Amino acid sequence: MLSKFLMSISAALLVAMPALPVLAAEEAEEKPEDWIMDTSGIGQDRNGVIRNDQILEMGVPTASALQMEGESSLRMGNVDRALVAIQRSIELAPMDADKRILYAETLEKKLMAQKSKERDPRLYNFLIKQWLFVAMKSDFPDQQMQGRAHLGSLTGTAPKMFEKPHKFLARVLIPEDGSMPVKMGGDAVKKRVAVKSKDEREMEKLD
Repeated sequence: MLSKFLMSISAALLVAMPALPVLAAEEAEEKPEDWIMDTSGIGQDRNGVIRNDQILEMGVPTASALQMEGESSLRMGNVDRALVAIQRSIELAPMDADKRILYAETLEKKLMAQKSKERDPRLYNFLIKQWLFVAMKSDFPDQQMQGRAHLGSLTGTAPKMFEKPHKFLARVLIPEDGSMPVKMGGDAVKKRVAVKSKDEREMEKLD
């Protein structure tokens, strides 16, 4: 009786076991992170970096060819057209660190070309997300260091060890309504601290 009972238990386990890895794989599968996949928010805006409909002018189908088109436009000094091609290459190969670095460098050219008092906060925030991808998702240490270096020059800080992307972004992104000017590096830190202190004072008044 005991042996029959054990055999039935074993058979039940064997039936159930194949389903377990599938279930675990489904649970472990990461959902696309919006800070990685979002390459359209700026491009769809008339006053932003690029317009996706401009890509229709090119008949270039592959991510690598689009990257080359972007690099060619950069050499000719046409940053806007370069961004059209590079953004499209990112959309076709969103996890390619080399393309993301080129995209971030081109976005940064766009931001730095703006007058310091007129820099677009949406573009600034978008640029931070691109360098954060490079810092956290690149396969090679030199690429990761490049991302962290640019984050430091832009925000005055870099992701802490084991810090989640959304927590870092919550620390460094600025309002996109124009209520806070775009500041770089140490000035960005001072500005965020000043705003935080102001908010704390307002909370104290409410208490």
